[in-house]
Amino acid sequence: MDKTELISVIVPVYNIEKYIERCIESITSQTYSNLEIILVDDGSADDSGRICDRYKIKDPRINVIHKCNGGLSTARNAGIARAKGDYIGFVDGDDYISQDMYEKLLWYMKEDVDITCCGRTYILPRRKRREYCLGRIEKFSKTEAIEEILLSRKICISACTKLFRRNLFDDLRFPTGRICEDIPTVYNLIKRARNLIHIGEAKYFYYYRENSISHKEFYPQRTDYIVFMKYIYKDVKKNYPQLILQAEAGYIISLLNTLDNIEQCGGYEKYSNIKNKITKMIRKVAIGGLINPYVGDEQKKKIIRHFLGIPIKVVCK
Repeated sequence: MDKTELISVIVPVYNIEKYIERCIESITSQTYSNLEIILVDDGSADDSGRICDRYKIKDPRINVIHKCNGGLSTARNAGIARAKGDYIGFVDGDDYISQDMYEKLLWYMKEDVDITCCGRTYILPRRKRREYCLGRIEKFSKTEAIEEILLSRKICISACTKLFRRNLFDDLRFPTGRICEDIPTVYNLIKRARNLIHIGEAKYFYYYRENSISHKEFYPQRTDYIVFMKYIYKDVKKNYPQLILQAEAGYIISLLNTLDNIEQCGGYEKYSNIKNKITKMIRKVAIGGLINPYVGDEQKKKIIRHFLGIPIKVVCK
């Protein structure tokens, strides 16, 4: 491992004054020290921006960008534009990372590898933990990696569990004005990569905040998940026809999961128009979904229920 190689770590920050210090300290204490840490204050209304400025004084590796609020993608894109590193990584400001995460990810960045990734641990309420990790080192070709993210198996879609070669971002940015922005971005980054290695260990800690935007009541923008999976489905059909069934399964699962979210979060009546549109979309792909080997039995039962129009309300507890 060449310790002269610079890693740019981009951290979007927005109204997370309770968590940002833990995040920053987990990065500044990395065993691989040749880091450029870019903290992007996305128009925070609390003390988050001032905390970032204080850390900048303490550690010369830290750069702080203050900008008007524009969302996660604009913050990450601002960091990418500023980054000078040979590699780029992302950490969300309310999460934190293992002390040796970037040393391990860089160690496995071989000559023919452009992305390395690790597993993640979810920190749930009441200090419960749930780990998602491959458990072994495994190398994937571009096509194999795309298959894994389509089916949400060995490789997750998150940008935060990965280290990327800087050149992969040439003319590529996160889509703005959207959520689920990791889906198309990571897909396109993998398309540009040669190979990917999973290091087989969980090094990223995802902190589950119950009041986080991603855990609130359903809102229409969550349908971006469907939009992006449909885009990938069409792209796979054109460029990776050998993965068409996997892409179809990923698209169908996005429809079912979004519909589940509406029902489970008390939006069954409030968002009836969206629910009806998604139900129609499911009916269009129902036959393909029922014979698709990558669609599970429980998901096929849901397809049948929606195809027949059986209303089932799920009450949140």
